[in-house]
This record gives sequence, structure tokens and C-alpha cells, in this order.
Amino acid sequence: MARDQSEEDVITEVNNKKKSRTLTLVFLVIIALYLIVTVIFSFIALPNTKVNGRDISFASKDEALKKPAEPFTIEIVGRDERKASLDLKDFDYSASIPESASIDQNPFKWPLAFANIASDDFHFDYNVKYDEEKLEKNLKGQALLDKVKEPENARLKYENGAFKIIPEVMGNKIDFGKLSKKIKDAIYSHKEEVVLKDDDYINPTVKNNSKELAALLEDGKTIEKMKIGFNFNGFDIKLEGEKFMEMFDTDKGSFELNYDKLTKFVDEVADKTDTYGKKRTFNATGIGKITVNPGVYGFVLDVPATVDEIYQLVNTRKSGDIEPVYERTGFRREADGSDLGSTYIEVDLSRQYMWYYQDGQVVLETPIVSGLPNTTKWATNVGVGSILEKASNKTLRGDGFDGSRYETPVKYWMPIGWDGEGFHDAPWRGAFGGAIYFSNGSHGCLNMPPAMAKKLFDLAPHGTPVVVYESSTHYSPAMSY
Repeated sequence: MARDQSEEDVITEVNNKKKSRTLTLVFLVIIALYLIVTVIFSFIALPNTKVNGRDISFASKDEALKKPAEPFTIEIVGRDERKASLDLKDFDYSASIPESASIDQNPFKWPLAFANIASDDFHFDYNVKYDEEKLEKNLKGQALLDKVKEPENARLKYENGAFKIIPEVMGNKIDFGKLSKKIKDAIYSHKEEVVLKDDDYINPTVKNNSKELAALLEDGKTIEKMKIGFNFNGFDIKLEGEKFMEMFDTDKGSFELNYDKLTKFVDEVADKTDTYGKKRTFNATGIGKITVNPGVYGFVLDVPATVDEIYQLVNTRKSGDIEPVYERTGFRREADGSDLGSTYIEVDLSRQYMWYYQDGQVVLETPIVSGLPNTTKWATNVGVGSILEKASNKTLRGDGFDGSRYETPVKYWMPIGWDGEGFHDAPWRGAFGGAIYFSNGSHGCLNMPPAMAKKLFDLAPHGTPVVVYESSTHYSPAMSY
């Protein structure tokens, strides 16, 4: 019995030793396999290994680093669903990982890699080459940059007697410099999609909720209340309301009068109110209403100076009246806007007679002798002039009828135009009026009896209008003006 027990113990011991040796052998095999695989993974990449996003699991590390990157396509996504596509093959693209790069992995962790517990993602900057000139040319030709909608600032608009804010328009105009940089960055980083952000666009600088626009609106409401009047006799001219507001620009963030628009308005005022160079209706003595030619007399608005007056008033943001600035002025402006009024000198060359009216009453009348008719050089010109000067003891000089020079001293000289014609005394004449001027006319001046010339000289002030016309003849040219 004891012997049987001893044999069993021996057998058990032997079996245990066998098991121990087997386990040891298995362990050593596992260790050996682990070390062998570890050595292998010293040269190849572990599972779940990527280089610049490319899976190189089980690939030779050296070969994986030497393999150039394949050309790829970049998709550009812009505003308003506008898109573009760039195939880098078109730009001679090539990219390689620097020779100094290495894939440093712990080969002993290969079991973790197989179990998806460990992974490596290596990123190296590529040595990238491509044709920048081709890229830029291609970019500029993309539909993304064609037929763009320009950005527009939010602005004020005056319409139907009220202001309203027109919201900004974002548009889709891309900042080419920023686009170009984004594309180049994508090429270097191997990024296949570029989504353009708001900052990549040329955007409006004034938004509808901006403080600047709110301040502009308040200033606009102040200007809207302004009324500018013009002190013209006979004309009711005002600058206000929508017509006034349309003359302002707000592009620079403030209300600025548009010089061209304002000048056009003042030009229109001048066309309406100027009397210089225009024909007039005149109530001729003993005849009634006739039309007389223009001459050197009349009002001419100084447009630039009047524009400046308006600018100064507008800058105060207050209503007011503008005193017109004249380049030329007449004797006076009547309530109906006319400029002859009731004080003037009237000369009818056909009747060879003159009248001087003061406040509607004849205070002087006399026959005269005018220039030799039917001659271009000597006939007295017709039109509306004025007493431009009053000089005493003047010597008049000119060409005589025979071509010789003459010098004629006079006591009273009153030129009426730029043709050298005027009133003066003619003591050498024994008679005036009638048909004398046909055979013994003057060199163009209006010859007067000395006593009458003195009276006119004493009575008529400088600037008095002079209306010269022919009531029944047609011998005289028009007065220069």
C-alpha cells in the first residue's frame, strides 16, 4: 500500500516537471516571437500608423518617408454658394518629406497597436514645389472671381419726404491676397478643402446699425428742416425739401453738398434771373410796347460766389436768405424782376430824339444827331447800355470819314457801351434832329445841344440805363455785349 503511494508521487512529480518545462518553453517561444516581431517593427511601421494623414501601417519606414505626396485637388467654397476647384497637377505640383525626417516609434508596443489601443500620426512639413505663376493665373481666371457683386455700405436715402436706411450689401468680392495665401497654405498643409470666411472678402465698412450712420441720420434730419431763400425782386426762389436733399452726398460719412449739383442749380437760377444779354420788352414813348436788343446793361449772377454763400449758410445748419452775389449789376431791380424800372434814358434813332425819365416822369427831352446810317462803322448801335462814365473836358479821338485821325474836345462825355459810343455836347452843330444824320451824321456818338448835354450830365447818375432803338428804320447794328 505504501509502495503504491510512493509510485504515484513519483509519477505526479514527473508530470509536474514536464508541465513546468512545457510552460517555460512556451514562455520562451512567446518571448522570442515578441522580440522577433519587435525587431521587425523596428524597420516597418506599426499598425495604425499615419504620416501626414496617409496610412503606412506595415510599410517600410524608409520607403514611406521617401514616397512623394500625390497631387490632389483643392475645393474652394465661397459665399453665395460660389465654388471653385484647383487640380494641383495643373501647376506642376510635387511634395516630398525632408530627408531629416524619421518615424520614431517604440517597437515594443506592437501588441497595443494590433489591439487598436495605440496609434501614431506623424506630421512633417513637405518640401513643396509648384508653379506659382500658373497658380495665380488660374486663380484669377476662376468663376469665383468673375461677375462679382461689389460690397455696398449701408446708407441713407431721402425718398418721399423722409429718410430711410438702406442696409449694406455684403456682395461676394474676394480679397485676392487673402485667397491666394489660403490656397498656398492649403497646398503646404495638404488641405483638400478651403472654406472662405467673412474676413476673406472685401466687406462693407458701414453697417446699418453703426453709430456713424445713426449720427448721419440725425444730421440729415436737421438739414431736412432747412429752408434757403434768395433775395431776388420778382422771383420766389427757394432751396428746400427733396430738391435740396438730393444735392447732398453721404459717401464720406457726412452730409456734403455736391458742388456740381449745387452749381447746376445756381446756374439755373442765373438763367432765370440774369437780364444781361437778353432782349427786353420796353414801353417806347408815343409808341407802346416794343422789343429792344440787349447790350452792356443788366444783372449777371456770380455763380461761384453765390455757391460759396450757400455753402457757408449750410455749414451753420440754419435756415436763412441768401443775398445774391453779382458779377455785373444794373441800375436797380424792380419788384417784378425787371431792371429798367422808371428811371432811364430813351433814344429813338428813327425819330432822332431822346428822353430822360426819372421815376416815370420826363425831366429832359431833346433832339439829337446819331451816327451816319447805313454804314457798318459809323451807324449808332442799338441795344440797352448804361452811363458807364461821366467825364468833363474830354478829348475824343478816332478815325474820320476820310480816314484821317480826328481829335474833338467836349465838355460832357457819357459813354454808354463798349463800342466807344456815348452822349456828348456838339457845339459845332447849329441844328439837331430830323434827317440831319443821313447826310451829316456823327461818328457813332449821340450828339446833343450843349445845354441839354450839361443838364443830362448833371441829372443822370452813373449806371442809368440807356435804351437805344429804331422805331421805323433798320439802319443800325446791334450793340456789342
